[in-house]
Amino acid sequence: MSHRYSHSYLTCGLCIFITDISFSSLVIVLLQLHELGKMVVHNRQNATQNDKDIASEPSRLETITRFIVESRYYSIPVSFKVVGLWFFVLIISAITLVVDVRPTYFSHKRNFFNVYLVKFAWGWTLVVTGLYSIVVSFVHGCELWKKTITSSILRLAVGTFVWYLWVNVVFHFIENLTGVCIGKDRTPNLSVGSKLDCIQLKQGYIWEAVDISGHCFLLTYSILFMKSELDLQRNWHKIPIHGAQFRAIGSKSLTNLKSRYKLTLPLVHILFLVNILLGALWEFMLLATCVYFHSFLSKAAGAAIGIFSWLVTYNEWYRCKFPLSIPGHGPLGDLFVKNTKKTE
Repeated sequence: MSHRYSHSYLTCGLCIFITDISFSSLVIVLLQLHELGKMVVHNRQNATQNDKDIASEPSRLETITRFIVESRYYSIPVSFKVVGLWFFVLIISAITLVVDVRPTYFSHKRNFFNVYLVKFAWGWTLVVTGLYSIVVSFVHGCELWKKTITSSILRLAVGTFVWYLWVNVVFHFIENLTGVCIGKDRTPNLSVGSKLDCIQLKQGYIWEAVDISGHCFLLTYSILFMKSELDLQRNWHKIPIHGAQFRAIGSKSLTNLKSRYKLTLPLVHILFLVNILLGALWEFMLLATCVYFHSFLSKAAGAAIGIFSWLVTYNEWYRCKFPLSIPGHGPLGDLFVKNTKKTE
């Protein structure tokens, strides 16, 4: 790909990233203003009454969310998800080598989902999952909410860097390095040294090279990225109960925590459900990609790089807790982990 297209992809990615952060910042500011307006009312209520208010009958959104969180599919550990995705790509891709698959709407490269969703999969993931992560961090971080939000934004930035590095730098470098320009009569034109120059000949020339599936990489990485960030939802409903056990914060901080929880409750449920729908779409489009597009090795390589990128960031780097940490890391998150271990 030419520098012009690379720069346009980078500009597009940066615009999406900056827009996501700006919109998230606006949401946080509005939540803060609304919270300050309610502080006078909430400070006059005791903690017991607050617990009763929060623990009232759940809304439909909350009921659906709890059903998903408590389902067997959602409760699958992310390590199993990694293994499952890897074998999913290998098995489906292998089946298509021996079974003739009939063409469908999804076998056309120009179908709506491929052009407007998968092609911009990281942008959609960045906006939807990023907004959820930032809003939840605002509540989950307690008095350290600025630190947790900063950590969320930096994880989004790292994810964007990972996407750009592989898709727009490494994959294109490998494609140009290993490719050759082939004419209609299958005669190679060795005077052409790049895919862009080959395409510009416009005489039936095509560029044949090692083509790592960018879609398999992007969808695999996005699915694991979303799974890791959405893991905070598992303990979301426990905040009113375990928040009172959190001794490190005083009564004012406890009131703030409960106030933020109630304030963001509908928004968090909506964002969570949107993420679940988007994740299901990515899994379906990964299936379509494995069935209809690319070679076996191309798809296996793309999925392997996506899994490798997740392992390096979420499974290794962020667990070191310096300078970034996994989603939910902090005093309140550690309390959830501690209480979970006690019940096991």
